[in-house]
Amino acid sequence: MEQKDNFISLLSDTTFKYMFKNEEYRPFFERLIKLTTNIDIKEYELYDNEINSGSKGRDYRLDILLKKDKDFIIIEMNSSVDTRSILKNRQYLYSIAGGGLAKGEDFKKMHTILININNASYKENKNAITVGYDLINEEYKDVIDDLKIYDIYLESLKNIHYNGSNEKETYLALFRAKSFEEMKEISGENKECIRIVEELERLSEDDEFRTYYDAEKVQRKLVNSARLDGYDAGKEEGAKEEKIVIAKTMLKENETIDKIVKYTGLNFEEIKRLKKEEL
Repeated sequence: MEQKDNFISLLSDTTFKYMFKNEEYRPFFERLIKLTTNIDIKEYELYDNEINSGSKGRDYRLDILLKKDKDFIIIEMNSSVDTRSILKNRQYLYSIAGGGLAKGEDFKKMHTILININNASYKENKNAITVGYDLINEEYKDVIDDLKIYDIYLESLKNIHYNGSNEKETYLALFRAKSFEEMKEISGENKECIRIVEELERLSEDDEFRTYYDAEKVQRKLVNSARLDGYDAGKEEGAKEEKIVIAKTMLKENETIDKIVKYTGLNFEEIKRLKKEEL
């Protein structure tokens, strides 16, 4: 089934971050994490999404970072899974566990968990949903008990419909849906899932949200294509294209050039040129 043009997917980073950070819908994700990993995140608070890597010229961004005392949980939405995304997420984990958080705070001995929600299947077992594992010090063959990783796999979740006893599968299946109709079929009478679908339908009509959602899709396509010639070039091109998509959408909404400059970082001449192209 192909994705409908007006559809808003939960697999999107833009959607995932928006929904998770909205207190009204966060219980859905709290329940999902509890069902899949047995971790209760209700007492965790959202933390700043910027990690200082130790290099002034470079920061790392992650999807969701939660904090409770000196314990941290990273939640990553991976719409595609490859070696690069795996290494990137591990890098986030090590950065936080090593105390390299922003704002100069000195954290020592932190328990850190990485939860990956993967739009893929587990190679060792195609039917596996959740795989949890510890990291091991190869030299001494002992478990590094301050670090833990959970991989949640979505690909095996097909033809799921809520029946009252498959709550975990129902929650996760929503991420793989390609239309609102499919989401509603999956949700059945599950009230929490129905609320999520209703909000996504509302977001599909929200011009400002769609601007960022559509820009993310364009950037992902450009980056994926550019990997054939090198990731860095693709990343730069994708970021530029994202700004252009946002600027064009704002122009259609008759926003002022000053406001578009502020939101996109493009200069006046670039926006004036785009405005002429849109006429």
